[in-house]
Amino acid sequence: MGREIKIGLLAIIGIGLFIWGYKYLLGTNVLKRSNTFYIEYQDIDHLQVSAPVMIHGFQVGTVTNIKLNPENLRTIIVTISVDNDIKLPPNTVAELRSVGMMGGKSIELAYVGLCDGDCLESGSQLKGKSFGFIQSMVEPSEVEHYLATIEQGIGGVIDSINYSLLEEDPESGLGKTVADLRIAIANLKQTTIHINRLFSSASGKLVTVLEDVSTVTGTLKTNNEEIAGLLQNANSITAQLANARLDTTILAANRALGSTGNMMESLEATLVKADLTFDQLQALLKGINAGNGTLGSLTQSKELYDNLNRASINLDLLLQDFRLNPKRYVNVSVFGKKQKDYNVPEQDPAFDSLRIEK
Repeated sequence: MGREIKIGLLAIIGIGLFIWGYKYLLGTNVLKRSNTFYIEYQDIDHLQVSAPVMIHGFQVGTVTNIKLNPENLRTIIVTISVDNDIKLPPNTVAELRSVGMMGGKSIELAYVGLCDGDCLESGSQLKGKSFGFIQSMVEPSEVEHYLATIEQGIGGVIDSINYSLLEEDPESGLGKTVADLRIAIANLKQTTIHINRLFSSASGKLVTVLEDVSTVTGTLKTNNEEIAGLLQNANSITAQLANARLDTTILAANRALGSTGNMMESLEATLVKADLTFDQLQALLKGINAGNGTLGSLTQSKELYDNLNRASINLDLLLQDFRLNPKRYVNVSVFGKKQKDYNVPEQDPAFDSLRIEK
């Protein structure tokens, strides 16, 4: 057997199982033989496909199809499927009944006697009959019994109410409730009387208040133009404020304040550094005044000052002598000429400086 044939057989089996399962969910067993019957109703009252078909409470079939009668659109044709081993006589009636309180429907097959050679064949049409909710729950022969029971129960309740209303002790039971209700009604009557009196006494004041209100409304009507002008001015002011873009101005001001804050922080840091520099300079000057370090020694030593002063005078004399007598310091002989002896001038500045020092 080829692979294609196997796949085809599996597909056919799958389709068959799908159809069987779908029909089974609808209440129809395709593997079991059944008879089909047709019923015509004026109103099926929400009867659904797959609703059960019963005989004395035992399910013998299901509803397989529901459609309008093409020949008479005011009637509905219901198709039911009944087990093949169920034989129905010609007097069978398909009664449409309610199953429970939730509104479910079923079809009850009712008949008298058994068929003897004249059983209905598959495809026959049954007579249909619809029952209401109470008729579905209670048999017609038992309706009077149920009504009598209900009447007795309601009569007992009414007698209990009458006894409670007419009992001698009004401080208990329903009599007390009725007495309280009478008191409440009397209090309500007194309250309405007081309210009427209050309105009567306040009617004059109410008229005055209404007159004042009328005066105020008249004043508003008289000054309507002025009020309109005020509102127009207010609208103009709000428009100007809106056009002024206060949000942009405020944002720019915030940015300027932020920049100013940053500058203040930088200035504060600079001032702190300046304070540190001044402190260090003050400490340095204090050390110099105290004679600490080289500069302090220079400022505090008199001997060093005198030496520097003397060195400055000597340097001045040296430069002056070099200017006046350059041959004394530089003597260039080209031909081997003998150098002349140096004679100290009579007015030598050095002697003057020495005399000054002495």
